[in-house]
Amino acid sequence: MAATGAAKDPNIVIILADDMGFNDIQPFGQTVIATPVLNELASGGMRFTNYHVHATCSPTRAQLLTGVDNHRAGMGSMGEFHIPEMDKYPGSYIGAMNERVKTIAEVLKERGYSTFMSGKWHLGGKKEYLPPAKGFEKSFVMLDGGGSHWDSRGLLGVQPITRFTEDGRPVSRDTGEFSSDLYTDKFLSYMKTAQRAGRPFFGYLAFQAVHDPLHAPADYIKKYRGKFAEGYDKQRQDLYANMKRLGVIPAGTKMSDPPPMFKPWSKLSADERKHQERLREIYAGMIDNMDMNIGRVIAELKKSGVYDNTIIFFFSDNGPSAAYMDFYPGNADGKWIKENYDTSFENLGAPKSFAGLGPGWAYASSAPFKLFKTMVTEGGTISPLIVRGPVVKNPGTINDGFLAVEDIFPTILDLAKAERGSERNGVPLVPLKGKSFSEVLKGNVSSARGPSFERGEELFGNKVYRHGNWKISWLPKPFGEERWQLFDMQQDRGETRDLAALHPEVVSAMVTKYDRWAQENDVLNWDYQYLRKFILNYFDWRKGMPKQIENKDF
Repeated sequence: MAATGAAKDPNIVIILADDMGFNDIQPFGQTVIATPVLNELASGGMRFTNYHVHATCSPTRAQLLTGVDNHRAGMGSMGEFHIPEMDKYPGSYIGAMNERVKTIAEVLKERGYSTFMSGKWHLGGKKEYLPPAKGFEKSFVMLDGGGSHWDSRGLLGVQPITRFTEDGRPVSRDTGEFSSDLYTDKFLSYMKTAQRAGRPFFGYLAFQAVHDPLHAPADYIKKYRGKFAEGYDKQRQDLYANMKRLGVIPAGTKMSDPPPMFKPWSKLSADERKHQERLREIYAGMIDNMDMNIGRVIAELKKSGVYDNTIIFFFSDNGPSAAYMDFYPGNADGKWIKENYDTSFENLGAPKSFAGLGPGWAYASSAPFKLFKTMVTEGGTISPLIVRGPVVKNPGTINDGFLAVEDIFPTILDLAKAERGSERNGVPLVPLKGKSFSEVLKGNVSSARGPSFERGEELFGNKVYRHGNWKISWLPKPFGEERWQLFDMQQDRGETRDLAALHPEVVSAMVTKYDRWAQENDVLNWDYQYLRKFILNYFDWRKGMPKQIENKDF
């Protein structure tokens, strides 16, 4: 039975960054980019330094909103990538959330909450997949994975226009307002409406920043002019030292090895360094601007007198992107980019520019962890998490217990005293994957999982399984060895020492566990020859993508 929305019920706000690295904000080690609002949020809340999302955005968002493994929720892959073998797993690779799950918004709406969201959706574009069908009473969303931060120019040559909807209806994106400013404007308008209704509210603000193309308001870019002249190698070391000082990485954590395509700063030409500096200046401006917009949300919560009764979650959807822009499908020959964008140095960051961060700065943003977005290593899946609200008993503290994105769902259900139920429109719900960490927030326990917890993940054939401190992972070359590797995550968060040869019995037992997990969760067993080509071309901006079958339903 739905509640009436008593004043004691906490408001819930989730704020999600896009493609932001673990150390890109000051509470987690950043030394150059200013994030004073997130500093304040961290000092009044808890920082979680062992919190894992998925390796790309859509699977993370599906697990966030449902608490269920991304495959069983319908997002076994990115919606844009579909191959015939996926059809053998009905409902698991549809590029949207299926009927076997309920979202946080649906459950809280039944509980009596006002529900609204603004920002990036990327969980399906058909009517039955849009936010109104998933429990959001009000919504303004970008349906696609990325695009211009100023207008509706697309990210891909095969999808040149980005789609937007408001409350499920297509709308134009022609105001010229920067994405983070626009999404915050919409979010604040919905939040004010919800408060006038006199009910507790659930708000989801999903920023498009810092996803490429790299864009930012000119004054934010100017603020960081010359701040990165020493290059990404120097900044990576500075960040590493500061993270150790702050205690956001375990003592003794070693720096991961450079990624395969990495080019040291000392090997860059003067023009290359100049270009790389500007990319990072824009990226910094995007984060700074996002921090300011989070401040607008907090200011409104304080002004309306509900800040102290609002629980805020902030994190990123995956690790930083190492891609340059012309690696995307349909972009590899450069023709579409040249015809539609101005890629000159002088225009970088402006509305018609088109640029991505690249591996050098991504390696800095993920330091000291291994690799970045798309890979199921620590660098691709670890995210800074801040939780602030009345439930946090020990504000300003750091927790290093293992958490995962699917844990947000059951935690919110606990805090809002809500029930998920057993079915959705007559369809039985699949089991939750997440574990509530509400008791961690309350200071009653130090971890949501026991020391021998188990958890599997897979994306694009990249595979990982955790059993307590042990982690096995399978990655294609050149990012892995195309065999199972073994790491002790208590001693080696940088994944620098493969222990598979020393402990073959551990690897064997864990592979058996992974195989059972994969079967139970309808996980595709990729053809490794195809996978190798897919991954190599995905990161090699000089080559085209292997031919894909377009997902027409996405």
